[in-house]
Parts: sequence; structure tokens; C-alpha cells
Amino acid sequence: MDVQQNLIRQFNALPEEWRAWLEENFERGCNPVELANILLREGLITLETDETFTGPQESLTGIASPAESTVHFSIEQKKWLAQAVLEKKAQIDIYQTLQAQGLSEKAITQELLQLKQDPYFQIAQQQHFLVKKRNWLLDTLDRFARLNPEYQQITRIKIPSFDFFIQHYYSRNLPVILTHAIDHWPALTNWSPAYFQQVVGDQEIEVQFNREQDPLFERNSIRHKTKMTMRDYVDLVTQTDHSNNFYMTANNAKASQSSLTKLFRDIGHFNGYTDHTQMTDRSFIWFGPKGAFTPLHHDLTNNVLVQVYGRKKVTLIPALQVAHLYNDVAVFSKIADPHAVNLVESFPEFAQSSRIECVLNEGEALFIPLGWWHCVESLDVSISVSFTHFNIDNAGAETFPSSV
Repeated sequence: MDVQQNLIRQFNALPEEWRAWLEENFERGCNPVELANILLREGLITLETDETFTGPQESLTGIASPAESTVHFSIEQKKWLAQAVLEKKAQIDIYQTLQAQGLSEKAITQELLQLKQDPYFQIAQQQHFLVKKRNWLLDTLDRFARLNPEYQQITRIKIPSFDFFIQHYYSRNLPVILTHAIDHWPALTNWSPAYFQQVVGDQEIEVQFNREQDPLFERNSIRHKTKMTMRDYVDLVTQTDHSNNFYMTANNAKASQSSLTKLFRDIGHFNGYTDHTQMTDRSFIWFGPKGAFTPLHHDLTNNVLVQVYGRKKVTLIPALQVAHLYNDVAVFSKIADPHAVNLVESFPEFAQSSRIECVLNEGEALFIPLGWWHCVESLDVSISVSFTHFNIDNAGAETFPSSV
């Protein structure tokens, strides 16, 4: 009896996924003897004692030994194949790619079969579908959100009532620049590098140092912690024209908090938006030279960035566009600087995102909603304050999933 006829005779008894596999490989023109060998090894078909099957390459009764049928797939090739199947890459492209790497058609067929029957991969398929579905939803909501002008440019408004701010910006996850919000802060008139040196110059502070030697300096911020006096740090900042090599950031705030107590006295209330009793614990001072740069990331809470001295350029990208931002570890993107030359060549999905830029001037406060991607560059020697202690729900970090 012909091999293909025998397979067809037993076809209806095969599980649905194996029937689909068999049809797919018949259409590709695979050798039916090889397909039958695979089905035999899996115990899905049997031979009658009086049947003799032969084919151009091998006999069903001469099934290859385990040593002869070993599949020499590397771990990376297995990962590539799994990803290709998840992304529904064309079967012919899968075969051509792997055959170009020296794998036989039979080996690829066997590996595909094992992959699709693997329960771990089946779970991965389910999760992949859920991610694709959520990305579809985010993209669709993002498309509709772009109909709102305030979603594609950052509005500057004189600080409104807290209720108005919550209704129009906080609850809608929209950024906004608030003016005249800190006119009453002593910091706005007092703070400068010279003032820092005068008031807390002898205090020891913590800063990030040697950042320019590490492309992942922000992720590795713990490795770059350095202690020095404020006096020495001010000299370093003021005697440097342009640098990203050192910066006093929010990550250094806890270590420097007691040293900066006198400075915190210059920070006033924020027009009823915050619980001022939490100001010291949930406000953070940023101080660095022109050129200090914080790479693309998102925060796990709603934040306000207040510019006290100098200017900063802030680039924001909506939270709904996360699927196109190559998020790889925690809150970070593989893209450090969204202004880098030829970026789309390396990260083609980034073309689907929309950058919104603004310059934050002295006395202005930028509301950065939870999840909005942003990078920040100091255009001058800069001193800023960020805070998170709103008089309303600002949870997020507590339920953020741990990294893989």
C-alpha cells in the first residue's frame, strides 16, 4: 500500500493539531515517508503486519535509530524558531532560514513538531496572544487619544485649583506645565550653586560619578555612587562647561537628605496639591551641570518636576505607546536617547511613537503622569525638585511586577 494512502486512511483518527500539521506539510511537498516516520515514532499511526511501505529516501520499517535522528539545534536556534512561530512567520521562510544554517528539512520538521506539542510553548502562545491583544488595545486607544490636541503638545497654564487639575490632567493621564506654582518658594530666589556652597558647603552629599564610562549608567546607578562635600561638588559643576559625567539625582536623595535639611526649608507648599508634612520624605533635589542627561524611562507614580534654577529640555512619549519603545528591563528602554541619529534603523517600531518636547524654565512645574516615557537634559547648570506626595491616590510602584 502507498505510504500517502495509509496516512490518509488513518487521518481522521489523528488529533486536530496533528491533522493540521500533516496537511501543512503535505502542501509543502514534504516526503510522506518522512512524515509517516515521525507519526510512527510518536505512536500516532501503526503499521499492519502485511503492509510494506517504501519511499525514495527510507522505509517505514527502517525507522532511523535515535543516534541517526538527533536534531542538532542550538539553544539560540530553538529560541529563534519559537519566536518565529509565535510571530506567525511564513513556514517557507522558517525552513529557508534554518536550512541556510545547515539544518536539514527533516530536523526542522521534527523540531517544529516537538515545539508545538511542548506544553510550555503552548502557554507561551497563550501569553503571546494576550500581549498582542493588549498592544492592539493600547494602539487603538492611542490613535483615538491623538484626536485631543493636549495629547500631542504640552499645555502651559497658570496653576489651577487642585480639583481642576485632577479632572483635566491627573485623572486623564495628561502632562501639563504649571506656571506661577512656586512664586512663593524662597528657593526660587535663593537657590544657586553659590547659595548651596554657602549654606551646605561643608556637608557630605552623594552623587553619581563616572557616568560617561557606562552606557547603562542609570540602570547601574548604585555602582556610580560617590560621596564628596557640597563645596567640592559645586566647584566641579561650575567649572565644567558641559558634562554628563556627574549628577546629584533622586537616587542619591536618601543618602544626602540629612545634609540638605537647610535647603528643604526653602521649599514651600504646592498650592494645596500635596501633603506638606511629607515634603522632606517625598521630595528630591536634582543638581548638575549643563549636559546632565537622564535616559528614556517611565516612573511608577505620578510626578511633578519643578525647575528652580536654569533650564531643562524634557522629551515625553505617551504611556499608551509602550509597545513601540523596546522596554526591556523594569522601567527602562533599550533606547536611551530618542533623539539619536538613525534610531529607527536599529529600532523600527519606534517610528510608531510620538515625541513631545518642552523646555522647562525657572519657576515652572511639569506634571509627568505615571507611565509616560521621558528623558531629561539640562540646558544650563540646573537645580530641580521632583515630588510625588499628592493629596490623592498615587499608588503604582507597590503593584509593579518584578522583572524576569
